[in-house]
Amino acid sequence: MLGKSDPEQLEFATREGRAILTHNIRDYVQLARQYAEQNRSHAGIIVSDQLPLRELLRRTLKLLAALSAAEMTSRFGWLSDYR
Repeated sequence: MLGKSDPEQLEFATREGRAILTHNIRDYVQLARQYAEQNRSHAGIIVSDQLPLRELLRRTLKLLAALSAAEMTSRFGWLSDYR
């Protein structure tokens, strides 16, 4: 998906039933708003500041243990909530 726009990335993830984890906070906040305003669902958007890989993995695993795929549907969340 290299070279694809953010909306194309989110549409692909949605079709595949996959949540998306991104450091592109500004653009994905807007996309999450657009999806909500249009009453469109997605498989989840998780945003994060740049973190060392080990910390990114630790928080992602904590999130995965806390939420099911169904609970992630149309959820916008911050990885920082899973410290």
